[in-house]
Amino acid sequence: MDGPRSRCERREVLRVLHRDDLVLAIDKPAGLSTTPGRGHEGEPPLSQLVREIAPDALPVHRLDRDTSGVILFGLGTDAHRALNAAFESRRAEKVYFALVRGDLASGKRCEQALAAGRRGTMRVAQSGEGLEARTDVAPVERFGSFTACDCRPRTGRRHQVRVHLAALGHPLAIDPRYGEPGPLLRRDLDPRAPRPEEPALTRTPLHARSLRVPHPSGRGFLLVEAPLPADLAGALELLRAARRAAT
Repeated sequence: MDGPRSRCERREVLRVLHRDDLVLAIDKPAGLSTTPGRGHEGEPPLSQLVREIAPDALPVHRLDRDTSGVILFGLGTDAHRALNAAFESRRAEKVYFALVRGDLASGKRCEQALAAGRRGTMRVAQSGEGLEARTDVAPVERFGSFTACDCRPRTGRRHQVRVHLAALGHPLAIDPRYGEPGPLLRRDLDPRAPRPEEPALTRTPLHARSLRVPHPSGRGFLLVEAPLPADLAGALELLRAARRAAT
């Protein structure tokens, strides 16, 4: 039975990044589904938890269960409709942090069309099929075997960033569907790390770090940013330590 304490504990996982009369922005933690039917049995989705603090909140977009970061809710149907229109007209500017495999030396653009695959996956489309898609990828920090990147999807296809990174030859450091399964141990990121056998990363290292969108009031733009969560920040510190030791 769902008592007052469990509801309170669930609300504690919600970090509010922005709230006004029309928009609520949440820093979604990894491991939480956005909408019903996509999480583990008995696990409340983010949309349900949000409604406990904002009953008229309606999700504007989704993030994969293991992706963290900024997610927007319209407060009321008019705000929800305006935000949806901004996403559909590609006026929503999204930036994702991604930790990928390999040394990405320079920025790349992937414009491979995408099509539905098996069991909820996506794939690079064959000639003449699929939906247009474009992702711009830029290296931020290079570590030899791994690269921290900024990814800017210019379209909003399911699993777009993950599939395009794999198509570029730089899949996410962990991605059971489109790359290598996890976990990554601490020694995988820094061979000299203490507690080398402990997991350093156990989920797809993808984080929606910023979102800029026209405000549904019609007055200017809203920019929302989410700090890097502890697991991704810790992975970067291990990689930086290994890089320092190698110089």
